[in-house]
Amino acid sequence: KESVPLQAKFLQGYYDSPAIERLDHGTGYIVAMGDDKKKEKEFKEKGIKLPTTVEANNWYIGFNWLDPVVGKGNSPEQAERNRKLRQALSIAIEWEEHIAIFERGQGMPAQGPLPPSLFGYREDGPAAFNSVVYRKGPDGQRVRRSIDEAKQLLVEAGYPDGRDVNTGKPLVLNFDYQNAAPGAKALLDWYTKQFAKIGIQLEVRATDYNRFQDKMSKGSIQIYFWGWLADYPDAENFLFMLYGPNAKALTDGNGENNSNYQNPEFDKLYERLKFLEDGPEKQEIIDQMIVLVQKDAVWSFGYFPTSAAAYHQWVSNGKPTQIIRNHIGYLRLDPELRARKIAEWNQPIWWPMPLILLALIAAILPAWFAWRRRERETAARSIANENHAS
Repeated sequence: KESVPLQAKFLQGYYDSPAIERLDHGTGYIVAMGDDKKKEKEFKEKGIKLPTTVEANNWYIGFNWLDPVVGKGNSPEQAERNRKLRQALSIAIEWEEHIAIFERGQGMPAQGPLPPSLFGYREDGPAAFNSVVYRKGPDGQRVRRSIDEAKQLLVEAGYPDGRDVNTGKPLVLNFDYQNAAPGAKALLDWYTKQFAKIGIQLEVRATDYNRFQDKMSKGSIQIYFWGWLADYPDAENFLFMLYGPNAKALTDGNGENNSNYQNPEFDKLYERLKFLEDGPEKQEIIDQMIVLVQKDAVWSFGYFPTSAAAYHQWVSNGKPTQIIRNHIGYLRLDPELRARKIAEWNQPIWWPMPLILLALIAAILPAWFAWRRRERETAARSIANENHAS
């Protein structure tokens, strides 16, 4: 075990990055700067670089298409009611608050399944604006639709005030979560409160991850929370999670369509998409696919996490990412600047030495005087005894 913590060695300049094999360790430093002005000043004075990026990674709440309440529905009328229920829930779950509380502000609300770092995401396109959940404010910025709008959708779905219009019974939905540890309680309570905004009761079914995966593979869930980290940076690697033949429950757990979503129009577009190079045709297909899943609200799209690198001013070409691990060969270092800064930040501290010397003298002198006094007294007694004897 190291006697000096990793962060201390990094701040002293002995490490170019807290973990040079991966440059996504800067998030903690950004949070620390926001919490502590002294740290903010130190990091800035030392020229520590903390570049950020929105990862090709998403976390979302999904609805099981096989479920009779939140899924596809067994008739056109039921399908429409279920869709409005999912849309109401998507409005009620305020991901902006989730990011602020549980991600310490390090993330962005997702408007669809496609992260902003990939081709197909356009600021003026559907990937950047989900009109089912948001509207444009007077300044042109996204504004989440109101709880009143969500409640109206709930009425149209057949659940006024969260109760079944036919039976009068409260609507209770089941939420599967892959962590049963006590530390997850605050997060699960937050989810419960989001559903309660529109009068819906949420029954949390938190289990260990193995049990959760087993239930997902069998399609025996209703609502769930999960995420995805891209295997490669292409829109297809996110949109394939909604492709019908990839349905997890229909492939013995081998598919990545966790919601078991089935939409023939989406599937036809995907079949065209997967063979296309980046270009206008591919962009148009991506836009159409995103609009379809936004309208169906098969996911409450959640958020895209932010990654941040942390490295010193003498390191160049470092880009934060969780996807690429073999980036070390592309980094550029300025060894002369590193040597100068290490010497500057770790100069010997000499001023305590005189104080230590004075302290030693102050401790030794009284003992020396006491010893001398005892020696003189002993000598005097010896002389007095000799005189008395003679």
